[in-house]
Amino acid sequence: MINISQNEFSKRRNQLSKYIDNGVLILPGNKSFVRNHDVNFDFRQNSDFWYLSGFNEPNSILIILFKPEIEYIIFVEPYDVHHHIWEGYRAGIEGAENTFKANKSYPISEIQNILPEIMSEYDDIYYRIGSDDIVDDIITSFYSTQLRQVTGKRGNYNINSNLNHGSVSIIDPIPFISNLRMIKSENEIKLIDEAINITSKGFNHIHSLLDTSMTEYEVQVEIEYLFRKNGSRYNAYPSIVAGGKNACVLHYIDNNQNLNNADFLLIDAGAEFEYYASDITRTYKVSKNIHSLKLEAYNIVLDAQQNAIKSVRPGRTLKDIHKTALDILIDGLKDLKFLDASYQDIIENNLYSEYYMHGTSHWLGLDVHDSSPYTINKTDVILEPGMIFTVEPGLYFSSRSSFTTHNKNLEGTGIRIEDNILVTKDGYRNMSDQIKY
Repeated sequence: MINISQNEFSKRRNQLSKYIDNGVLILPGNKSFVRNHDVNFDFRQNSDFWYLSGFNEPNSILIILFKPEIEYIIFVEPYDVHHHIWEGYRAGIEGAENTFKANKSYPISEIQNILPEIMSEYDDIYYRIGSDDIVDDIITSFYSTQLRQVTGKRGNYNINSNLNHGSVSIIDPIPFISNLRMIKSENEIKLIDEAINITSKGFNHIHSLLDTSMTEYEVQVEIEYLFRKNGSRYNAYPSIVAGGKNACVLHYIDNNQNLNNADFLLIDAGAEFEYYASDITRTYKVSKNIHSLKLEAYNIVLDAQQNAIKSVRPGRTLKDIHKTALDILIDGLKDLKFLDASYQDIIENNLYSEYYMHGTSHWLGLDVHDSSPYTINKTDVILEPGMIFTVEPGLYFSSRSSFTTHNKNLEGTGIRIEDNILVTKDGYRNMSDQIKY
């Protein structure tokens, strides 16, 4: 069984000392939310919170102290027999310390009493303002009492007697965590491999039975049934199953139309496995009689995608990968007689963006659009072994596009092809090449 050990979570927390010498990091987890009346949505932990703890329970707050030695504290919902009977087991204080290896654990109800005491020892507070109302209030209330205040006549000041620090800085820690998440460990790569393997079963299954008698929703059900059957409890994101002109809506999720008039079906779906995402797109032929221009457009996208993948290697950037795909798409749009300007004019004026309006790649990991940076200090991130991202060029010819008599038959056609790519020491590995095109 593939899993992330507590030793690996501990290593991740320790790696934050690259960025934090002395201070307190405060990271709230996700809360449980009501779906309707007395029914809650399925709970999914905040990805950054899980990345540093592996703790999968709602209404928790993680604290890491850098003194510079590291101390790990977690506030949790205590174990409760009534909750155990009705909702299930909670780790509680004992489990947080014994199973999840917290140095200390407290009931979440004590956060307003204990957190100010912890913060009073530090001048640097690493917290993203706005991520939790309760923590926002604690920080605002605590530090407002540390300020010099005029209490009456001019020059009559009241200075808090406990004030023994200089100026306090509140620093967003998420960029530091996001930077750590960029390079995947061996276990993380294995988990993403498994998510993709599960996704492949759904795609290859639908590839074998797809025809015009189906509906978009039937396709979604068939794919997601295979996801669940093979160990993925959740999708990494809502499935996009878009026949015909619906594929020109990038995040189409209605999935309720018949395929009887569709030439192509665009499927953008991915299983999540043990918190790690996959993200695959295929554009399948549905009709047996597809116009030659539509097939030409499909081959342009496939050519752009395959050449972009082949260009991946350490030392390059995602911008380089995008340019490789974009050059081929632009040549294709000129062949299809959508563009007739010079390459320089097309690029400078974004003339291609009517037909290709998104980037070629995004990071992949705990989130389908993983939170790692694309630039650091205004410089593009250089690809290194262990990075995982998508390569997904596309062409979209919606009713808003401008057509000529030559290319009018492309109206209502959307094509996207996407694979998940791991950067290796010598180049790349297409993690999803087992999924049929």
